[in-house]
Amino acid sequence: MSQYFRKLPNLNYPSLLKTRESNTDFVQTKNLFRRVKVREDLFANFMQFDKYKIVGDERPDNVAQKVYDNDDLDWVILLSNNIVDLNNEWPLTQFQLNEFLNEKYSPQQLVSIHHYETLELRDNKNQLILPAGIVVDENFNLEYLSGGQIKSTNSLVQGRPVRAVTFFDYENDLNDQKRTINVLKRDFLGIFIKDFERIMKY
Repeated sequence: MSQYFRKLPNLNYPSLLKTRESNTDFVQTKNLFRRVKVREDLFANFMQFDKYKIVGDERPDNVAQKVYDNDDLDWVILLSNNIVDLNNEWPLTQFQLNEFLNEKYSPQQLVSIHHYETLELRDNKNQLILPAGIVVDENFNLEYLSGGQIKSTNSLVQGRPVRAVTFFDYENDLNDQKRTINVLKRDFLGIFIKDFERIMKY
């Protein structure tokens, strides 16, 4: 992140030091409130970004080293995902996740049911009948047309296409969802940095 802070513009802030000689004395500091955000519509442009899956306990600097051969470009990784709060917007390490779960839940709560959700269901022609991940009731049932006949998910040989999601599963899934991030393609890195420097200037 040191490269990021070097690129922030300077700001003359009124001095609060006891050694100041007058109320007009200023201290030059970095303007930490100056911020750049990537437009949301740019993420839809697959030409500029690749999808990256964070593995294990990788940090932004680890990802930057892998992608750009420069761990000091971790700020590009964060800006490419509009991440401001690393603690809440970057996946927790396994150790951090375990600590979080132990503080928030009792062992009994962790294994109790948070909700039920659907599993993917397709017919014998591989047509999608029911997408996965829809939150439903425990007694969810779906009737659908297959081969000219009305069928029910209650009568499936494999059982109903519903899974019970425990509080442990729920929190783990939330953390895993943060693992898929955007990484700016190397071809656009120079343009991105130049634009960043231009925007940061007053």
